[in-house]
Amino acid sequence: MLDITLLMKELRQWSDTVLEQPQEKFNNLPACPHAKKTWDNNKVNVVIGKCDMWSDLMDCIINFDDTYDVIIYCGDDYKNITADEVDTRINLLNQKANKLNLYVMGSHPDTEIEFATQQEEFQGLFEDDYYQIFIQRLDILIKASDNIFKKGYYKNYNNEQFKSQILSRRKLCEK
Repeated sequence: MLDITLLMKELRQWSDTVLEQPQEKFNNLPACPHAKKTWDNNKVNVVIGKCDMWSDLMDCIINFDDTYDVIIYCGDDYKNITADEVDTRINLLNQKANKLNLYVMGSHPDTEIEFATQQEEFQGLFEDDYYQIFIQRLDILIKASDNIFKKGYYKNYNNEQFKSQILSRRKLCEK
């Protein structure tokens, strides 16, 4: 079972060790160039999922608190849901979230992410895995993405990856 204090500590360590370190495949930028500032400014809200149907996650979306830049929703019931089911649910959540200028993304412990950052160096605090769902403002995410685009962040992406991940998200904001 996840403990909120340890979970926040682990996520902060993961961000520091994995997301905030420059990587060659991202043109020597961190995998998540804005993560450190977001953590340092106390703009991250970590939530432990309370039910496997994610009604509490939907509440986080509907009642998004702009005190934070990102909500990280974590669930330890990952053995009850496949990586494909997590992706399907995220797509469904985005149908509602995008109308509220929010974007939902995340991964299951079994998700294979083609442009994922290297995590071999990271040693977690929990023995068991959990999935992570990230909720953030869509327009702010697009502006941040456009900013790192100018710095060459996506130069190693092929055209299909760029279209599916970046351009499709930008089109959501144009609607």
